[in-house]
Parts: sequence; structure tokens; C-alpha cells
Amino acid sequence: MVCDGTVLNPGSWGAALLAVGTTLSAMKHVLDGHGKIAYALVRPPGHHAQPTMADGYCFLNNAGLAVQLALNSGCGKVVVIDIDVHYGNGTAEGFYRSNKVLTISLHMNHGSWGPSHPQNGTVDELGEGEGFGYNLNIPLPNGTGDRGYVHAMTELVVPAIQKFEPNMIVLVVGQDSSAFDPNGRQCLTMDGYREMGRIVRSLADRYSGGRLLIVQEGGYHVTYSAYCLHATLEGVLNLPLALLSDPIAYYPEDEAFPVKVIESIKQYQNDVIPFLKGS
Repeated sequence: MVCDGTVLNPGSWGAALLAVGTTLSAMKHVLDGHGKIAYALVRPPGHHAQPTMADGYCFLNNAGLAVQLALNSGCGKVVVIDIDVHYGNGTAEGFYRSNKVLTISLHMNHGSWGPSHPQNGTVDELGEGEGFGYNLNIPLPNGTGDRGYVHAMTELVVPAIQKFEPNMIVLVVGQDSSAFDPNGRQCLTMDGYREMGRIVRSLADRYSGGRLLIVQEGGYHVTYSAYCLHATLEGVLNLPLALLSDPIAYYPEDEAFPVKVIESIKQYQNDVIPFLKGS
């Protein structure tokens, strides 16, 4: 099904096929051992596309189909880390009943936006059946900023992945979490993206033999999105020095409230999710 907010034009289907084909090719490049890291720079995005529903400018779930390819190719467990400003509801829905895929989404606390996006992205949407506990939502308050996001990564994402021990990591990146994006309010700068890239790279080195697929999603401030993407890749590549300085830093931060929210999410997850108990 398609929805009012996600419109098709004569070129949309071909573009969607190219996007998902590029993402599958990038995953296959890694799975076949031709490289450890691949980045799929694709449009249209995909993480809102559900198995039977287009949503949020997304028609086919690029990252989700790449995850399924990894499972079909023998990867026992895959983790998806989504840092787009919006909840990766489509990817979550695709694996909501699976314990082989751990979907983690750090997003603005925006809730549902209508029939095409019934999911709220709240902490209690944990998966169903065998998949219970394998969908971790981290809804963050507006203005969380660099230090707040890094705190969420170290306190919530890293411990979950340490417990899950994936064979493949997929990083779903959206630069609409940046300080100047018209669609987001999360106040990330290049420093935050760079540090998150470093954290994900260290997780890949430790758990997936360095294998990491990066898939592009949102980002609507065209100029600053490019800088933030560059910083993300600098972090993933473990570059000792930044190649680009931030042209419009520095954004004032107060992480006190985000830290409280993150600690409450951590307590909730540790109380109710079986594989995290005792973290």
C-alpha cells in the first residue's frame, strides 16, 4: 500500500529498485569478503517501508532487505543501529518477531504520524513472540545533542550488542538529527556523528570481524548533512585527525535532561528484556 505523504512519480519505482539493488550489492561485497566496510549512498531512503506499506518517503526497505540477505547467506545474528532522527519503524516491523535481528533505533520522540506509521517508537514496543526484547527503541528528547547521543550509545547500545554478539552490523545513518536540519530537533554536530561512527566501528571490530554495512537514510539540510556524513565516515574509518572542521559549530548543550531519560530507558530495558537482565 502507498500513503498520501509518500507519493510516486514515473521515476520512483526505478529509483527505488536502484537504491535497494545498490544496498544489496554493498552487503554482498562485504559477505563475499571483498571488503570489511561498505557504504550504500542511496535515494530514496527505506527505513520507514514496512513489509506491506510504503511510508515516510520510503518504498522498499533498503537496510531491511540487506539484513535478510545476510541471514540467507548464513549470518546467524544481525544488529541494526539506526541513528536517523525518525524511528526506523519499517525495519523494526520487518523483524518484529525474530530473535535473529536486534533492531536499535535512536530517534526524536515523535510518536505515530498516522495510518501509514502506526508505531509510536516508544520503549514498550519490544517485539513479539520469539522477537520479544529484540527491538530496542531509544526515544530521545528534543535537543539531546552530541553528549546525550554518545551517552545513549555507551549506556544502551553498547551493552545490548555485547549481550547479543552479532555476526554482522548495519548502521543506518540519517543526518536529519543534526543541529540545523529542518526536519529534526536533536542538535547533533559533526563531533557527535564522528564519535558515534567510532563507537560503531569498535563494535564491528569486536563482534562482526570488522564487517559493517552503512546505509543512507534522511538528511534535509543539504550542506550540513554532507559535513555530518563526512564526520560519520571519519569516525567509522578511525581517522586520527578530522579531515574537515565544522563550519557552523558550536551548539550549546545541556545533557542533564537527556541523561535522565536515557537512565530511565536503561532501567526499563534491564527490568523487562530477558537477554539484558543483569546488565
